[in-house]
Amino acid sequence: MRLPVRLTPQHPGLKVLVAILIAAGATALGVAAHHLPGLSVALSGLDNTLYDAFYHFRKPQDRSGGPIVILAVDESTKAKMATRNYTWPFQRSIWAAAIPYLQACGAKAIVFDITFKDPAGFDMEFGKALDAATVPVVLGSMFKSDGKPDSFAPKVQKPPNLGAVNLLDDKVEREYQPYIYGAPSLAVQAARAAGATIPSWANAPFRMHFYGPYVLKDGHTTTYNYVPAFRVFLNSFDSSHKQLAADSELVRGKIVIFGVTAQGLFDLKSSPVSGIYPGVEVQATAIDNLMNGQRVLESGPWPSALVTFVAALLAALGIEFPRRVSVKVLDALLAAAALTGFAVLWFLGGQIHWLPMASPLLTLLIAVVAAFAYSYFSEDRQRRVVLKALGQYVSPHVAAEIQRNPQSLKLGGQRREMTVMFTDIQGFTDLSESMDSQKLSEMLNFYLGEMSDLILKCDGTLDKYIGDAIMSFWNAPIVQPNHAALACRAALAMRDREAEIQDDLQKLGAPGLLTRIGINTGPMVFGNMGAPQKFNYSVLGDAVNLGSRLEGANKIYSSRILVAETTVALTREKFVFRELDLLRVKGKLKPLAVFELLAEGAADEAMRDRVGKFESALAAYRRQNWEEAQRILSALHEQFPQDGPVASLLKRIAKLQHDPPPADWDGVYIAKDK
Repeated sequence: MRLPVRLTPQHPGLKVLVAILIAAGATALGVAAHHLPGLSVALSGLDNTLYDAFYHFRKPQDRSGGPIVILAVDESTKAKMATRNYTWPFQRSIWAAAIPYLQACGAKAIVFDITFKDPAGFDMEFGKALDAATVPVVLGSMFKSDGKPDSFAPKVQKPPNLGAVNLLDDKVEREYQPYIYGAPSLAVQAARAAGATIPSWANAPFRMHFYGPYVLKDGHTTTYNYVPAFRVFLNSFDSSHKQLAADSELVRGKIVIFGVTAQGLFDLKSSPVSGIYPGVEVQATAIDNLMNGQRVLESGPWPSALVTFVAALLAALGIEFPRRVSVKVLDALLAAAALTGFAVLWFLGGQIHWLPMASPLLTLLIAVVAAFAYSYFSEDRQRRVVLKALGQYVSPHVAAEIQRNPQSLKLGGQRREMTVMFTDIQGFTDLSESMDSQKLSEMLNFYLGEMSDLILKCDGTLDKYIGDAIMSFWNAPIVQPNHAALACRAALAMRDREAEIQDDLQKLGAPGLLTRIGINTGPMVFGNMGAPQKFNYSVLGDAVNLGSRLEGANKIYSSRILVAETTVALTREKFVFRELDLLRVKGKLKPLAVFELLAEGAADEAMRDRVGKFESALAAYRRQNWEEAQRILSALHEQFPQDGPVASLLKRIAKLQHDPPPADWDGVYIAKDK
């Protein structure tokens, strides 16, 4: 087969232009995806996962010498205080004594990440300590949606300096809300109390700049300076000069935060840097961020789009220019690695810059797929043109096989067990004579298109159209172990689809159109048959001819799908059949059992009963017990008047009763026509 097609390589400038267009389109789609309701949630989840992962590339920053000291009510504090008969929640005389002691030690501000909502012992004493404090004291409180705090039990003369401690409900604390229901948070109040200027960006939630995990890899060291609270409690009871001097070294000029870290007592949080992250450290981190003007800077939409476009462009160019698929894949991976590497390095700086990665990665994926698709439909143009040309002569599967193996174009064939199917429209000759040529062509094109699609969906190879008839086969050019089942499935699909499109067929001038189908399995020769100037990929052999005879034999039984016993033997467990007859077709001496294909899958009780009764009648017919066969068939005919094989066998029995067969009759029906 000579293909008069001349191919020219694509101009490099066109490739660059295409790559730019692909990158631009992919970027637009990637950005737009963040605004689609369902997809935006998935992309945000991926962003958060990557954001947390990036933190693991950062080295922990030691904040033990920073402006904050955490006085932790930890396990050791619980144990030490219990020896003095103080159990949690501690009576408020302990907190009252701690305030002047820390003040004497030189604390810059005292912060309680603890709420005092409910009355308890020594509320009056604690209130007096708060009123008498000469250093700022900030107390945590839960704020309601109306912007008002919960009740405050200690008896104070001056309004307490309350900060909201309502943290986000997210499983992982990434953002901090500086204002909750309009009220300043504990961190904002603490930073103000320490004399810090609150950054202008802290008017809205911000991503916290985390310094490190709660507990470092050694299992003991913490990012912040944690001091067991019992040390201050006990020293405040007996504040000798030596003890005061030692604690002064710890807290002088520092913001001191009381918080709970003992198991079972504190609100367990999680952060990007640590699976276990006490709420007090969330507050400490937020205070630290506000005092140092630090936060995670998330790239804006335009810089993000620019970086995304560049990565997509690199990927598209890397796919468009190379010829080898392995190089294209490598270039795409390198573009993804470059994008990720840039984002990680940007994240690792002293000032953390976060490039949300979900949209760029989605964009990169779109660009890679689009570039590969365009490469396939442009650079591999020769292959596609060849396939298209071959498609004028053979099925798509055959064309693909020839493309993989050009040697199959040679004349000749191979022998293999295969399944062939023939279809034909009942009464097509009369129908064609009653329609004008344009309407007939329109109807036939519609019908053949619908039926051919079903054959292809069942992986069949379309051999040829013979007027209204379709010839197709299975198990070539590719090996299909389930070829018989595929053919049966295609036949049932054609029967069902034909029923669905009856309204369309009626509008096209073919009301009640009915297709007859014959299927046979057996040894066949397949390959390119013909002459060097013109050949056809087809199948030959007696088994093929028998398939054609079975299609025609449907006229004998008024059946729709007639199947040879060789096909039934391979598919009996997957489909429902009923034996119709022993048939000797024209040109054959040996009779064969023929079956009607009814359905796929297991038969229900009604169908089993129907098939069983018919086969009982068939057995009585073969014994020449006409009365019994007629009785069973008459009952079936009354119940199923549209059952063609029942009606046909009844007519045959009536004829045999009038004109009995010879004594040596073997029950075989001899077909007079092809």
